[in-house]
Amino acid sequence: MDLKESNVVNDIQDQAISIPHELQNSAMKIIDYAELPQNRRLVFMASLEAFRKLDDKTVVNSNVQRLKEVISEVFLEIYQAVLKKTAVETKQDILINMFLNFGFMDEKLLTVKQNIALYELILGNHANESKYLIYDMKKWMNYIYTGEKEPSINENSLDYYDSFREKVKRGQLNEKDRITYEQNLDGRLKHECNGLFGVAQRLCYGRMGGYLPILHSDMISGDISKSLVTPEKIAASLDRILAVDYSAFHREVVYNKHEIGISNELIMLPVMPEIILIPTFGSRAVMWQEISGKTKSTPGRFIIPILTSENLDMIMLDLVAKFRWELSRRMSSSSLNGATESSLVNDYTTYIQFYKKNPDLSRETKTKIKEQINRNRSNIKEIFTSDYKVWINFESKGLIRLNRVARKILFKYCTFSREILKQMEKHPVYTQDIVRLNNLRNKKLKFINARYEKVIKKGKSLDDELKKNLEYYQS
Repeated sequence: MDLKESNVVNDIQDQAISIPHELQNSAMKIIDYAELPQNRRLVFMASLEAFRKLDDKTVVNSNVQRLKEVISEVFLEIYQAVLKKTAVETKQDILINMFLNFGFMDEKLLTVKQNIALYELILGNHANESKYLIYDMKKWMNYIYTGEKEPSINENSLDYYDSFREKVKRGQLNEKDRITYEQNLDGRLKHECNGLFGVAQRLCYGRMGGYLPILHSDMISGDISKSLVTPEKIAASLDRILAVDYSAFHREVVYNKHEIGISNELIMLPVMPEIILIPTFGSRAVMWQEISGKTKSTPGRFIIPILTSENLDMIMLDLVAKFRWELSRRMSSSSLNGATESSLVNDYTTYIQFYKKNPDLSRETKTKIKEQINRNRSNIKEIFTSDYKVWINFESKGLIRLNRVARKILFKYCTFSREILKQMEKHPVYTQDIVRLNNLRNKKLKFINARYEKVIKKGKSLDDELKKNLEYYQS
């Protein structure tokens, strides 16, 4: 045996000693657990072995792309099979949890240090209580499979029930199949795996080349032990945003409670989004849907990579900005006067489309807007998102960065919290807007207090929804 062969043997021996025994030969263990059919097992393992041998796993060419497509296709089959088994088993297997929550499948695709870091992360990654609705992929898919949560929309913006109607139109199903379809647990899981997991994981990865649903070293940048996105980190980041834009998750809904004498009244309620951690090492998050049902009071859904080296605060800012935009668009489209009524989307779109003719903007400012439009490829949502980040990071601190037209729109629809408004009262740029806002809010609050006092005088109590509406106008 020559020196090179000896070093290879020593490296393999060291790896076998260093890597926890649960992770050794991990791909075969996961396939065995999934009870993958023999023909699919052979295809998958042959493709995985070929992928291991690639010197550059991020290279983009037709052969490598085909190899990744085969691996991805069988991986999804394995993932669904494992999910179904874990849904009925109480045993918490470390390797299976790593597979479901991190996309870990093959210890040979990671360094010894990365394997150990992931192993330690999963040991410490217990469910954490949070005021926000945050789910790892294993927990989320279990809720979908058991019917506790409704499946998400797919890449064509169709939810599980919309998909049924499409299949009826195409003649694949008919109306008598509806009950069977809606109660099909495997169908619900497949819809979520193919529609959300299969697409969102690729989007969260965020780079053109190198994507694979299986975690491997070439995907990872920086120290993986510091990359875990936890409920605590998400909560802290959202708290910082809501400390500025306190109404980010509030929306106007119709309230009816005839027994206390209130009917068809519009109130403001906070509806927190459902945040789903996708198993990948990614660079971006996705605002998947602004509502999760047919009613305006259902929560939106955010998709965030469970491992990232990016700044989480900036990721969350991007999500909240896009959520605000899409929710406004949804609310406007459901209104009878949606195209003409005052809303964030309508006002901001008008501002961008007609900025050249706006007398409130200087020539220099118009030049800057043109540059901003070009940077964002004329995508108005992205232009708004860039302004929203400035609004939160700079304008809220009194550092003037936006032009007067953009500032007025953001002040109207993304109003600062009461604490920040107090700090801004003497700032000449904001004084008039704050005075006008306080007058409107005080008028509205006076009306609400009088309305709710009548309810209390009748011996009725205010429920949580009315209390939250009152808190909104007080804040």
